[in-house]
Amino acid sequence: MNTGIISMRYAKALFAYTEHLEASEEVFQEMEALARSFALESRLRPTLLNPILGVRDKNKLIKSAISERVSRPMWRFIRLVVRNHREDMLQSMAINYLDLYRKARNINLAMVETVVSLAPETEEHIKSLVCSRTRGTVELTKRINPDLIGGFIFQMNFLRMDASVASQLTEIKKHFTNDYRQKKIV
Repeated sequence: MNTGIISMRYAKALFAYTEHLEASEEVFQEMEALARSFALESRLRPTLLNPILGVRDKNKLIKSAISERVSRPMWRFIRLVVRNHREDMLQSMAINYLDLYRKARNINLAMVETVVSLAPETEEHIKSLVCSRTRGTVELTKRINPDLIGGFIFQMNFLRMDASVASQLTEIKKHFTNDYRQKKIV
């Protein structure tokens, strides 16, 4: 069976369970921490897949990747995943859960890339624009990239708006290069 389907089924089941218990926000934060641990620690996944590591040790490792204290629904979920030998899909389950939660709460992920850090007023203005257009909330990630020279790049869902000086210079260069080639051919 496709691992994407399996991980989505686990995530959906956990989301439905946590919604019923009104614990979905707490589990969302724990899943964020788990996804972050997988992203930051490249040895976490191979360690979980090590057949020498016992069930108890795998449970403890996953718990420590989240925090010292985990909620009861999350702890039950971890034990279920390990008992069913699905720890190889845990990262995918976490990402799917985060997506389900955000979709249910109308939370949009957005990223803005600039040369210098954003002023707090500018950040709030961007958030309010996104909120007014989507009728939801926004999680804004900020990234500093000096290679942009100036301007910004904004990404949200499938939208990408590149208003950087670097991309404009690249476009001008392409334009002049194409004109030069065309004149040379003629």
